[in-house]
Amino acid sequence: MQISDSNSYYTPPERRQFIRINTNFVVSYYIYPGDINKTDMTLTRNVSLGGICFTTDNNFPRGTILHITLRLPEITHLVEVLGEVVYVKQEKNKKLLFDIGIKFIKVNDNDLLTLEQTIKNCASAGKKILLSAKINKEKK
Repeated sequence: MQISDSNSYYTPPERRQFIRINTNFVVSYYIYPGDINKTDMTLTRNVSLGGICFTTDNNFPRGTILHITLRLPEITHLVEVLGEVVYVKQEKNKKLLFDIGIKFIKVNDNDLLTLEQTIKNCASAGKKILLSAKINKEKK
């Protein structure tokens, strides 16, 4: 990395591919394939078309597959996806809580459209949005 003058700085590349909103939706999940009776429930921290992040007391290993059900506002049906744990980060000052990053690996088209519309609605309602580098470049 070379910096040409003291006013320049390096910004690492953004790896996110999708618009991500910081919002709390109810999410339930269990290890897939597994026992649906061992379902746990929490709230999302953020949501995108490619995945979600939620906080839990389960320290899942990377690569764990979860069956996830999202309850979205103003939507009567539940959105169901399969997702892979791609990162686990221990919450600061909370030894028993973990932020779990999930990448969607299987979602049907109708649920994906429902999720996309919900993200757009939340974005227009003023939820904090994190944009990918690709989208930021398109705006310039």
